[in-house]
Amino acid sequence: MSLFNVCSWWTAQCGDTTGDYDVASLLCTRFGLEAQEKDYIIVGSQSGQLSIYYPHANEFDATDLLLETQLAAPILGLYAGKFSGNVRNENVNQLGVLLPNAIAIYNVQTISGLAEYGAQLKLQLQAEHKFQRVAFSMCQGHFGQVKGREFFCVVHLDGTLTFYEQDGISYECRFPGQRSLPAPVVYCERTDSFFRFSATWHLQCYSYQDLSHSLVTKSSYQPIWSQCIGEGILDMRVIQLKDTCSYIMILGERNFISLDDNGKINFILKLDYAPKCFSSFVVGYYWEPGARLITAIVSDSAKLHIYEEANIIWAAQWQQPSPVAIQRSNVQSLAGSIITLSATGQLTVGYLGAQPYQFQVQPLHQEELSFAQAHKQLQQLEDEIKESVDIRDMDALNQQAADQVRLSFSIQPEICDDLDTLLLDVPADVAVKELPSAKGFLKLKVKTELAELQLVIQTPSGVRCSQDTLSLVDVPAGTGREISLDFYMAELLHVHSTRVEVFVSFLSTRGIPRVIQQSAYLPLSMFYRSCQPQKAAGIKLTYTITSKHVPPKLNTFFGEFLEAESDTHALGLQLLCPGLEKLTEVITVVAAKNSNRLRIQSDHVETFAMILERIVETTLQLDSAAGLLKMHKKKPKRGVLNRCVERIIAAPFIPIQPILHRADVHYETQQNIRKQTEQLEVLWQQFKTLQRELQEQSESEPKETLTMQIEANYDHLILEGDKLVEIRRDEQRQRGDLNCAVALAKWIIHALNLEERVVNVVNSVLSVPVEDWTELSWEESMAPGIDMLHHFGPLMRSKSTSTHGLLDGNSTKDAFDYGRFRRHFATLFDRIVRLASSTAESEANAQQTAAMEQPTTDATQQPTQQQQQQVDEIGSMQRMLGNDKATTVGRLAKPNLSSSLEAVEDEEEYDEEDLRDTGYRKDYGPTMAGDGNEQQQQLEQQTKGKRSEWVNEDFELPTTEELFSDLGIWW
Repeated sequence: MSLFNVCSWWTAQCGDTTGDYDVASLLCTRFGLEAQEKDYIIVGSQSGQLSIYYPHANEFDATDLLLETQLAAPILGLYAGKFSGNVRNENVNQLGVLLPNAIAIYNVQTISGLAEYGAQLKLQLQAEHKFQRVAFSMCQGHFGQVKGREFFCVVHLDGTLTFYEQDGISYECRFPGQRSLPAPVVYCERTDSFFRFSATWHLQCYSYQDLSHSLVTKSSYQPIWSQCIGEGILDMRVIQLKDTCSYIMILGERNFISLDDNGKINFILKLDYAPKCFSSFVVGYYWEPGARLITAIVSDSAKLHIYEEANIIWAAQWQQPSPVAIQRSNVQSLAGSIITLSATGQLTVGYLGAQPYQFQVQPLHQEELSFAQAHKQLQQLEDEIKESVDIRDMDALNQQAADQVRLSFSIQPEICDDLDTLLLDVPADVAVKELPSAKGFLKLKVKTELAELQLVIQTPSGVRCSQDTLSLVDVPAGTGREISLDFYMAELLHVHSTRVEVFVSFLSTRGIPRVIQQSAYLPLSMFYRSCQPQKAAGIKLTYTITSKHVPPKLNTFFGEFLEAESDTHALGLQLLCPGLEKLTEVITVVAAKNSNRLRIQSDHVETFAMILERIVETTLQLDSAAGLLKMHKKKPKRGVLNRCVERIIAAPFIPIQPILHRADVHYETQQNIRKQTEQLEVLWQQFKTLQRELQEQSESEPKETLTMQIEANYDHLILEGDKLVEIRRDEQRQRGDLNCAVALAKWIIHALNLEERVVNVVNSVLSVPVEDWTELSWEESMAPGIDMLHHFGPLMRSKSTSTHGLLDGNSTKDAFDYGRFRRHFATLFDRIVRLASSTAESEANAQQTAAMEQPTTDATQQPTQQQQQQVDEIGSMQRMLGNDKATTVGRLAKPNLSSSLEAVEDEEEYDEEDLRDTGYRKDYGPTMAGDGNEQQQQLEQQTKGKRSEWVNEDFELPTTEELFSDLGIWW
């Protein structure tokens, strides 16, 4: 709050209150109607209303308004001067009103009033000049340094200047060089020159003689001098401060600049506020040595700053909104007043004052302090603080949020075919397919008063909801909403999930935020239709139902396609979207007759994601409903196995190559988009350069060549833009394919027999859905997480791995290495599969070892069967472990390994950078002779502080298939 204010002395509201006022709508001048007259205040609005005020006292009176009339066109500017030579009195000024297509010159006449009504003014049209172009602004002066007459110059929107003299002579001219933009043009009488602000933000000076003779001689001319301003300007004035020079005062967007009439900069004042208008004037006479240059600048925060040249001498605050025009005037009874006009037509005559705000301090309520009441209020405040910040029991907070807002969300399992594609604005290529849709129902009930509530429905990529958002403000208690929803395909993409999530975020009246979430699943019949099962496929996955509460039948998981009592063991499903004509995407689900296994097979990766989601989620839901296990979302401890395998377990197989192929195609498309964008940027720069050259050419120069170049460049630009649009469409489709591929890997890893901590870490790194940004692709955002798992995380190659190679490799690479990312991505899946396989083999070996150690004294077993079983077990063990005793001991030690990924040596798998450092590290040949236990201990001591070495105990070199499928292991 400023101590100094602009005090209001006289104020009036103009007749036009629509807000059509600007800096050219205010004029303070004298018409010479009487001997000792003061300044008149003329206001003209852009709606055409003209008003003339003459304040008499410090309060507005009806007699202060001398004239109010409505013109036929908007008023662009008001000017006063000796525009006509037919006036007898040399001291009388005429009023010039600038209209869009004409300028009207009026004589102002006085009509004496009768009784107490006062005098009035009357306008008499002296001359009117029509324009062929639309006007922008006007400047006046003694052009050619004539005496006793004033000419005026009209600036048009196309930059053309039209000069008018009193005897009716008029002519036009254009500025040379670049095409002119509408900007203020001012006249300096001392040098008989015009100052013009060009489109390149330069202030240029032209002499009146060059401008006046340019039309006659047809000769080209250049500015006398040019000075770079460097920013756009708001207004410009010429003030003569000395006999030897005049000052050009320029109000820029962020600076206040002063130059002399020779182009020399006097000062540049950087403003720390956004200016709106200004007024410069001289205190004293310019021929006197003590004349002072004063400038008043108005900011957008309604503050007035007074400067003497570049030094601030005063600052004051307005109590009204910031004005759009300001002038200094001498009204009756108040010399040196400040006249301001607001955007709404509020006309004010004020002065600078130093009186602070008059306010009265409210009396204090001296009441007796009640400690009991104060303690009660303190307890209430503490309870509010604890309620808003206490997060120790999240379950209680979530239950409290669910009680405050009751949310019910469900999706019907039946599909619909009566979707209104026109009402929902479904694209034509999707509507032609006539894809089925699903209906949902959402019910919302607010139990307590809320400040704000927002509901968002998140659907998978390619699926759209008829209403996906809902916002409410100041929600009273008891408010309810029931919304019927339609879910339909909006894009022909591969969908990776059927899960639809609803998020409700709300703020209580105390400002406490809470979020609740619910989810439901779309029916599979919306995306698949039944077809003939396939007998063979390229990708085969196997799931084993280990829960006793889930019957391993197909109708348990795919009730939309099978009847309740159906005993079908094979089901074929054809993908409906995107519905390619030349490609039929079919997936087959087979249930084993004599076991709890499910075989899912297909030739296309995109068909698996939603099927695996249905199988896993249905199994977990049915088992949880039976009350067997509860999947707590707490941080798992080290060594705890994945609790999902107690319900369903997946065979350790991940289709690595199809997933990598989708990633390769997606990354290649991202690179094409970047190259296409760079090419468009180059073409756009060429287009702008050609346009600039066309603007800089004069009218006399030929323009056909440049025009042809611009047209060719424009056609090329449009063609490349269409290519970019097509590439982005391909990117969207490939992003959907990559979503399905990554989701397939996540659902397989989710049911593998691994450590639960490892499963959670890997699933958190594999982000779905895939997101691409302008400067960062999905592969680049995934690379740090994959790289950390490769070197530091639970999937590092061994405990003894040093971080020196990683730091050296990353420190010298600035660009993204997709080859390294792809190698690490493939290695991640390979390690997961081998770890899950080793865990399964360890469990099988442990069971066989326990079976061998059991006593064989059961009398119910026949001797022949017992001997035969022992012979089979011994034979299988010998074939698996070999005949060597030391080898047997070494192999039997494997089941003691934990399922943690850190406990599994990857047989020293190295990437290309590691191979350059280490070279050949593996030896093939027999082990040393001696006792097996001592031999093993010696080997452990020798390899304790270095990388473990793999030795082929079976005297066999690796096969070609093993060598090329796992090069890092056998090297």
